[in-house]
This record gives sequence, C-alpha cells and structure tokens, in this order.
Amino acid sequence: MRRALTAVAVVVSVSLGFGGTATAAPPDLLDLPRTNENAEQGGGVNPGLPTDPDVLRSALDRARAAGVAPTRYAALLQQYWLTVATTKAGLDLDDWDPNRGLAANEQNLANTFRYYSRLQLENPDFLWTGQGGMAGPSFAAGIMDVDLGRAVLGVQGVTDAVAGVVGTLDDAAAPATANLPADLQALLDVGRTITAADIADFQVRVIAMSKHIFMDLIPQHEAFLAGGTAAIDEYRAAGLIDDDAHRAWQDLATGDPDRVVEGNMRLLHREQYQSIGDQWDRARENRGAVGRALTYLSTVAADPAIPGVVPPREASPLTLTAGDLTGVAEPGPHWRLQTPLPAFNWSERGARWTYITEQMLPRYRELKDTRPQLWHDTLAEPMDRQILEQRALLRLPQMLTSMGRTLHARYY
Repeated sequence: MRRALTAVAVVVSVSLGFGGTATAAPPDLLDLPRTNENAEQGGGVNPGLPTDPDVLRSALDRARAAGVAPTRYAALLQQYWLTVATTKAGLDLDDWDPNRGLAANEQNLANTFRYYSRLQLENPDFLWTGQGGMAGPSFAAGIMDVDLGRAVLGVQGVTDAVAGVVGTLDDAAAPATANLPADLQALLDVGRTITAADIADFQVRVIAMSKHIFMDLIPQHEAFLAGGTAAIDEYRAAGLIDDDAHRAWQDLATGDPDRVVEGNMRLLHREQYQSIGDQWDRARENRGAVGRALTYLSTVAADPAIPGVVPPREASPLTLTAGDLTGVAEPGPHWRLQTPLPAFNWSERGARWTYITEQMLPRYRELKDTRPQLWHDTLAEPMDRQILEQRALLRLPQMLTSMGRTLHARYY
C-alpha cells in the first residue's frame, strides 16, 4: 500500500506544478519573445524553440491543459504551426537562413512557391496562396538574374539605356532632366558603381521577406485547416494576429464567394503592409541611392507570371517631357517620351498595392473563374521548370517586345 501511495504521489508530482496546478510546457518554452519574427535569421520565430512539430505539439498541449494564457505560449504556438507547414513543404527551418545568400536558398524559394500552389489546388478558397504560387517563379527568377548582374538587360545595360533616353531629352531642351524622378536619378547616379556586395545584400533582404511572408501567413493557413475558426481564435488570443486578420478567416470560413474574396484581400493587405512593408522600406533606403536604384531595377525587371498580367513598365510607364508641350510658350523643340520603364518603385507599398490589386489580383481571379484548365496547369507545372522559364535570357524576346509596345515619342 505504501509503495502504491508513493507511486501515486510521483505521478501527481509530475503532473502537478507548484500550487496544485497542472504542469504547462517546460518553462523555457513559455514567455519567449519572437526574436526572429521578421525571418531575417535562420530557424523559426525564436532560436530557443525546437523545430520538431511533435515536440512542440506535446509542449503546446500541456500549456493548454494547464490553462496557461495564450499570450504566454504565443511563440510556441506560431512555431508549432510553422513547423507543420515546413514539414509538409519540405523546408528545413534550421537550413533556411537568408544570410547564407541566394545559392543556399534557391531550393527554399522553389519549395515555398510549390507549397503555395499546392495549398491553392487542394483548397479552392485559398486565393492568396494561389496568387503567390503563380507569381512566385518570376520573383525567384528575378533574384537569380540580379545575382548575375542582370535586370532585364543587366545593371550596366539598363543604365546605358536610361542615360540614352535622358541624353536625347537633354539635347532637345536643357530643362528636360532638371526634375527627374528620384528612382531614375538614383539609377543614373550609382548604376555603374553598384557592386557584387550591394547585390548580395539586396538578395539577402528579399529572401528574408519571402521567408517572413511564409512565417507570418502560412501558419495561419495550417491552423485554419486543422482547427477551423477555433484555432484562429486561439491565434488571436495569443496576440499573433490583429482583428483584421481574424476577420479575414471568419470571412473564409463562411464559404460565401464574395466574403472569401474579401478575406483573401485582407490577408493580401497584411502581407504587403504589415509583413514586409517596413522591410521593403529599409531595402529602398539602404545606402541611399544604391538601395533606391536596386529596388527600382527589381521593378524594371518585374514580369509576374500570371497569364494576362502586364508588367509594371506597361501598366504604368514613366513619361518624360522637355519644353512646353503646347509649342507656344517657348521656342525650340519640345518632346514627350513615354519610356519602357515603370513610373513607380515596387518597394513603395502604396504603388505596389495599386499594381497588385489592379493587375495581379483581378487577372488571377479571372483566370481561375474563366479558364480553369489553364489556371490548374499553370499552378501544377513543376516549379523548377517555371523558375527556369522566367529567367531573363529566356524572357528577353518577350521583354523587348514589351518595351517596344511601351516606347512612344512625340516631337512638337
């Protein structure tokens, strides 16, 4: 009897904590800050957390059973759903470090976009992941082309082309370039002096943004798939999402087509404004004109691989002028030149949001609704092949055609 009571006491001492409450997750897994919330380092949301989903699930279950406040296990909760996603996607969190550069992260990029596409194909209402999966290959290819010193025709080539356009206007009228847009001026100022180190730093920043988007939004998707709105309620109670994101998942849960679209729009807005908005700002502001030039070059090269979407240089072409276009106020030649360059910088969230919502989102929805077989085939194409098809050298004829459509000059 004494041995039996002792055994019971041992069990109770293991299952109960001080004060007679059930033992939660190990103390070192509670109250952890999300020191890697922006995904700029390797690993998950906090380096002190395991990356095995089974270990995390066990700790999470104990915390819940003990009645621990969700805010105390917020990092643990996000890490768990993150590892569920990375396991399915074939991603190793410990090996996913933006600071290791492009070569070490090429497969991570491919696996990320492959998983986005898979989520959409398996879940018709996950429009946000589908758009990301379809546009992702051109995003990945663009980073790779910058690695080779190319953006469309290369850093040097673009700089020379822009200089030629500006020189033509200057020959026509001196005031033509007195007030060039900041992006174009930055490219002219530093385009020839951008170094391999500058490009490598830019790549690290953009790879971190890609990982940040995954870490923020994909765990929400996994939680919703496994536990519906109750799991999202827990996510909100932990402080991991705000009311707007919580509303997004309530919209998706209804299954109503209009509310599903609205919910995905909210997730898209979170991605662009909350997840990576500040990181794009820092990339643009890095080293002054260098950061602005590189982010503008990424806009020049952008060509989202969604059928029907026109690239930024066609959707919003930059127009330069010289002289009084009425031809009356000033003597001499007058010019209006619509260039094959975009009038905005992708890193600026307002302009980026306009392009996404006016070009990418409606074309994606139209493709899904009216050409379902093409939509399916595009998402299902092997990701390695999609990325290869988006490389600059293979797209060069298409880019030159696009530039030809955009270039218009008028002489007065």
